[in-house]
Amino acid sequence: MREIHIDDLRPGDVVNKTLLSKTGMVMLEEGTVLTDYYIHRLRTLGFKRVAVRDAGDRLARENLLAAGRSRKETEDSSSETLAQAIAEMKSNEEALRKTGENIRRFVESDLTFSRMSLPFLETARFRRDFRERVLSVLSEKALADELSVILQSDPQLFQHSLQVSLLSNVLGDVNGYDKSKLDELTIGSLLFDVGMTRLPAELIKANRKLTEAELEKVREHTRLGYKVLSEIKGVPQQAARAALLHHEKFGGHGYPLSFKGKDIPELAQLIGLADIYDALLSKRHYRDPYPSNEAMEYLFAASNHDFGANIVQMFLKHIVIFPVSSVVELNNGQIGIVEQTGNRLAHRPVLRMIREANGDPIAQPYTVDLNQNHQLAILRLVQGI
Repeated sequence: MREIHIDDLRPGDVVNKTLLSKTGMVMLEEGTVLTDYYIHRLRTLGFKRVAVRDAGDRLARENLLAAGRSRKETEDSSSETLAQAIAEMKSNEEALRKTGENIRRFVESDLTFSRMSLPFLETARFRRDFRERVLSVLSEKALADELSVILQSDPQLFQHSLQVSLLSNVLGDVNGYDKSKLDELTIGSLLFDVGMTRLPAELIKANRKLTEAELEKVREHTRLGYKVLSEIKGVPQQAARAALLHHEKFGGHGYPLSFKGKDIPELAQLIGLADIYDALLSKRHYRDPYPSNEAMEYLFAASNHDFGANIVQMFLKHIVIFPVSSVVELNNGQIGIVEQTGNRLAHRPVLRMIREANGDPIAQPYTVDLNQNHQLAILRLVQGI
């Protein structure tokens, strides 16, 4: 190691000791290869001497610079290739047609709305209004193109986006949003993850645990999504901000800006909660779905930590985890059939008990209200009964 005057620094010198500002802020990490820009910046900030590694000779420094230029050229080439691929996907008329078919099928299916807990008349109104809002988004060519890009890039991500839009729209509706705000929520929730399509496919479809460097790259999808939506004429600013901020956390430990509490726009919180919940219950490239009871445990733990407590409570009251007629196993081993889900927390329906823990049928089935029996809890859905 040697410490040299700022005027003697040359591009290719390697910082041997992390450089801190007077306030303790990291200016350059140990191991940074200096460039003309870095040297000029250090001089502007008042640095006089810098510890650098002994590179051996000029050739070693030139090799380091060449490696840096090579990486940049590779990144630039990858960006150009990705941009070309996006343009080709947007010009794929068949894919655009299939995108429209998938969306229309989703908004018209009874199964889609089985995840909601609203009074019957309210459900009918919500279905009609939600369908109208989603199809309105589809009618905008630039937005339809981006939805088609999502479908072509990753069908799982496309289905996830539809579910997140449904779940967050339920929350916006019961929260009393007006038409304008619901329109913003619908655009933001359908396209909140569009930035993922601007990442390398090997990252978004990886079936393994990502490295920390890869995770940092994936986290850029929020900024990329904001950029995409901000550049589309007519997209409300709040919809674009939802793409940017849907990974912010109530306790201030989210990204990309580490916003905290009420500094996080409510639209972004609703979409973020719907995103996490549906992600837990959905199969991913790298894991199987989580059981419903584990997803519920997460939501309880997330209250006033990841999301505001009022939003979590509202979500739990209007989302159906265990639909009517589904068969479930309790923590005491008994089996029951869900009879009522309305006006109660999603994980505490009314059950009709049909089987004892030892497997024997119950001679005279009876009902259990989990709201009144807090020692009982649903462990899992049961198939084949």
